[in-house]
Amino acid sequence: MENKIRIGFIISNLGQGGAERQFLELIKNIDKSSFDVSVCLYAINKGIFYKEIEEIDGINLKLNILKSKNKALKILEALRYIRNYLQVNNFDIVYTTLFMNGFFVRIIAPNKYKNKIITSIRTSFASYNKFHRFVEKFLINKSYVVLNSKNAEDDFRLSINKKYHDRIFLIYNGFDAKRFSKNWNRESKNPIIIGNIGRMTYQKNQIQLLRFIRMLSNRKLKLIIIGAKGDQSELLKNYINDYSLNDQVDLIDAVSNIEKYYNSFDIFILPSFYEGCPNVLFEAMLSKRLCIVSSNANSDGFIKDGINGFVYDGSDEGLLHTFKNALLILGEEKEKQIIENAFEYAIRNFGMNVMVHKYENIFIKLNEKNKARYS
Repeated sequence: MENKIRIGFIISNLGQGGAERQFLELIKNIDKSSFDVSVCLYAINKGIFYKEIEEIDGINLKLNILKSKNKALKILEALRYIRNYLQVNNFDIVYTTLFMNGFFVRIIAPNKYKNKIITSIRTSFASYNKFHRFVEKFLINKSYVVLNSKNAEDDFRLSINKKYHDRIFLIYNGFDAKRFSKNWNRESKNPIIIGNIGRMTYQKNQIQLLRFIRMLSNRKLKLIIIGAKGDQSELLKNYINDYSLNDQVDLIDAVSNIEKYYNSFDIFILPSFYEGCPNVLFEAMLSKRLCIVSSNANSDGFIKDGINGFVYDGSDEGLLHTFKNALLILGEEKEKQIIENAFEYAIRNFGMNVMVHKYENIFIKLNEKNKARYS
C-alpha cells in the first residue's frame, strides 16, 4: 500500500452525462495494483445514475447527501465537506472533472494540495463564459488541466501564459469496444430510425432534428432522442405537439442500457453547436451506425466526410442535403465501408486502454515531480 500512488477522485455526483461516464470508466480501469483509489461523491441529492460505482472492487468510496434545501447553503455545505475530506486524507493526486467541481476543489483544498490537483475541460473552451475562462486562467498556476479535444487545447493554450503550458494535457476519451461493437447487419427497415443521444440542452441543438423531421414528414422516418432533461426539454415537447410529430418522434429519458438503443438506429445524427470529444459519436461508431455530424460538433475532424461518416455545415438545408446522400447508400457496399472505417478509427484512437494509460502516466509523472519539488 505504501508504494501505491494515492489518488482522490472527487465529483458532486455521477449523473447521466459523457463527462461522468468517462470519470467512472477511469476509476474502473485504472491499475489498482499501482494506485490506491478513493472516490468521493459529495452531493448525491438525487441519487446516482451510474450505480455501478458501488460495485467496483478495490476503491474507497465516500457518498455524501447534502442536507440543506437552500442553494447557497448547499454550496457552503458542499465546500465544508470537500475541505474536510481533503484535510483528513493525504492524497498524492486529486482528480476531478467539470467546471464547478474543478472550481470548488481548487478554491477549498488545503495548501498541501498545491500542484496535486488535476481537473478537466470536457467541451470547447471557447464556449466557456468570461467567469469560467477567468477561473481557469487564474487557477492554472497551482493545478493541471486535461482537455479532450485538440481544438479546445489549442484555444486554452492561447489564453494561458506560456510558462504554464506544461500544466496542460490532451487526452481523448476512451471507450470499451466490447460494450458497443456488433456485427454490421443491414436489414430492410420501414421506417428508417434516426437516433440522437444527449442531454436536452441548447448546446445539443436537438430542435434542429425536429425541424428536419418536419421537413421530411412525407417520408417514413422515426426519430428517437434519448437524454436527461435540460433547458430545452419543454421546447422540444411543445414543438412535437404543435406540429403533430408524436407518431414520428420519441423523447426518452436517460437510460443505463444505452447500447441497446444504438443498435436500433439506422443513422445517428449529432447536430450540436459545439462539442469537445463527444462520447456519443464514438459509441455510435463502435456500434457500427452510420454517423452524420455537424461541422461545429466535429471540432477535431473526427469524421472525414464520405470516409467514416458524413459532415454537414450546421444549417437545416445542409443537414437535409447530407441526409439524402446518406439515404442513397443505405444497404449498399459504400455504407458498409464507411461504417467499417469508422469502427476501425474509433478502436485505433479511442480505446479504453489508450485513455487510461495516458492518465496513469500523468499521475505517475506529477507524483514524481512533486516528490522532487518538496523533498
